[in-house]
Parts: sequence; structure tokens; C-alpha cells
Amino acid sequence: MIKKKFISMLLACVMISSSATSVCAAQDSNSDTSQTQYPLTITDDLGTEVTIEKEPEKIVSLSPANTETLFALGAGDKVVGRTDYCNYPEEASDIASIGSYSEPNTELIISMEPDIVFASDYIDDSIRSQVEAAGAKVVVFSANSIDSVEQDIFTAGEILNLNDKACEVTDTMKNELSKLQSDLSSIEDKKTAFIDLGSFYSAGPGSLLDDVLKNISVENITEESGEMWPQLSVEKIIEKDPDVYISLYTTPEELKKTTGISDLECIKNDSIIYYDGLSPQADMIQRAGPRIVEGARLLAQAIYPDIITE
Repeated sequence: MIKKKFISMLLACVMISSSATSVCAAQDSNSDTSQTQYPLTITDDLGTEVTIEKEPEKIVSLSPANTETLFALGAGDKVVGRTDYCNYPEEASDIASIGSYSEPNTELIISMEPDIVFASDYIDDSIRSQVEAAGAKVVVFSANSIDSVEQDIFTAGEILNLNDKACEVTDTMKNELSKLQSDLSSIEDKKTAFIDLGSFYSAGPGSLLDDVLKNISVENITEESGEMWPQLSVEKIIEKDPDVYISLYTTPEELKKTTGISDLECIKNDSIIYYDGLSPQADMIQRAGPRIVEGARLLAQAIYPDIITE
């Protein structure tokens, strides 16, 4: 079931990618294409077709990444509800919270009478059904690569009739990533890294963090696991002997006291990148929103300080 869901997500991303590229290119030569034609049918990241009858006026965001995207598109004034964790940009804190993204207050969402709810794949099917029964459209964004983040931003822009702005945002991201990769092109020996999300759970193939590492010329030691969120044994981490230890949970001081892990060369020589899981830096490298390329540069600078100096 999970495999089928993942394949649907990948297919949806491919279709959106092609659409985004062609429409943005068309807008360069014909301004008439920048207006969304309603009714509009899109396929979200779970492979669900959603038809939007008219331009949405009231929006509820059920993830911090979606909230960042909406503000980047200039639709922040349409957002009437957000989660407790939607802390960027600062203006988002002025919007009423509907609770957490995994357990939102369904009754409160419905009372806000949104035209559309932008959710993540944490949304429960029963919540989605209740919200849709009340008349709102639900679109799920669950990007697992920088490309699919850009695709979701484009789709959000298309839904909200903000196509020009969506192209502007995604073009900026593409240009910044291209420059970053050009700066890293001289690397011959890629560094290896382990991402510790806590208790040695990590971000494996198919995850956004894994894709970020690929884009900055870093090899993820969990690649062979074949799992999106593998838990590695201390023995396996020692065997892989990463050049860099990226921790979003355990502090460097604690790592240096952890049996086995403390023997790693990267721990001994302080090749540790530590961002508290709720820090702005952790948000930038994990959230599937417009700042993901900034997050990639942040990581690249920490891993290759001699190459990326700013």
C-alpha cells in the first residue's frame, strides 16, 4: 500500500514538473497564459485529482512549508488558518492556529469556511473527508526533492491564479541552485554524511533531505538501506565512517559521550553540523518550501567551507 502511494506521488510530481516548465516558458512569450482558467483540475502529490471551480479567497494551511509557499506567492492575506508550527514569515503568527498539522481541530477548520485547504501527507483521511464534505477543496503537497518542491510551488500558484509569481519564485530557486552547483563543480572527492534525526533514525533515499545532499555533492551513507527513514545501528554508522555527522537532535557534547559514536573520526575532529530540530536552520533544510535552496547552501557551506564561503 505504501509502495503504491509512493509511486503515485512520483508520477504526480513528474506530470506537474512538465506542466510547470512548459507553462512558465509559455508565459515568457505570451502574457495571456498567466491567467488560470477555471474550473482547474490538478493532481496533488498523493495522486488525487482535485477540481477547483473558481479562484480561492480563503485558505487554511496545514503545514509550515505550505504557509511559507503561500506567503512567498503573495497570498498571505488569504490565509485564515495555520498550524502551531507555522512560524515563517513572522506575519504568519498573526493568523489563527488550528492546532498541529497531524491533529488539527477539524471543527475549527470548517468554521473558517475555507475555499481550499493546503495539507501535507500527515492529514488523516477522515479529516480530509470531513473538510471536503463541508465544501472545501483539499490539496496535499508532499515534496520529496527540490524539483518537486518547485513543482508544488508552481501548482499552488496555478490554483490561486498567481502564475507569474510562481514562475518568479521557482525561477529564482532554479538559478540559485544552479549557481550553488556550479560553485561545487570542482569537487572530485565527495564527502559522506550521516543525518541523525534522533535515536539514529535518518533520512534515506526518497526523502527531501537525501535529495538535498545529492544536490550539494554529498553522499548519504544510508543510500544502501533502500528505506526513506532507516534506523542505523551504531555498528553500521561506524562501518560507514562518515566524513560529516549532521545532527538535528543530539548535541555535539552528547555525541562525544555516546559509546561507539564517540570513536568516529568526524566526532573526534568536530566535523559535526548541529541544528536543533526547531531552529531556523533546521527549518530551512527540512521544509519543502521556497527556502529549501537556501537550506542547501547552508549545508554546503558547513560541509565544504573552503569552497562555499558565504
